[in-house]
Amino acid sequence: MKKQKVWMIAGVAIVVIGAAGMGLWNYHEKPQFCAACHVMDPYLASWEESSLEAHVHAQEDVACLDCHEPTIKQQVTELISFVTHDYETPLTELKVPQEECLACHEHGNYAELAEATADRERNPHESHWGEMECRLCHKMHKPSELYCTQCHEVDVPDGWTAVEAP
Repeated sequence: MKKQKVWMIAGVAIVVIGAAGMGLWNYHEKPQFCAACHVMDPYLASWEESSLEAHVHAQEDVACLDCHEPTIKQQVTELISFVTHDYETPLTELKVPQEECLACHEHGNYAELAEATADRERNPHESHWGEMECRLCHKMHKPSELYCTQCHEVDVPDGWTAVEAP
């Protein structure tokens, strides 16, 4: 009878621990998990409600981990930095590979992107520098920057900023 009771308790414990683990994993996938660290509050705020591109992604149900895919090593390093307060704010900007941007935004390649914006007076994706990294202009958690303004005097779209010449 005692063995049966021990096995029953062990079984219940495994189910409870498994359910708690699954719940934590599901919560880990949500942007609110990232903001559990106070340093992430402004990033969550820009995702939840703002005029920034992070909010546009939120409206399309794109969560943090869809672009930020941290390794276990990176997550441990971030946890240690958070606990020891050994980090700088704002955080270093993530450099998402251009291929990821093009894949999610349904442009097979840069030429297709340039074609999609060809109707503009000045096509921002038809640069004399060739293919440009999306992140040079498009920012998620701060206003996007018109990279061309480093050299050219052009109209800056509403909500965007000009880039100061180096």
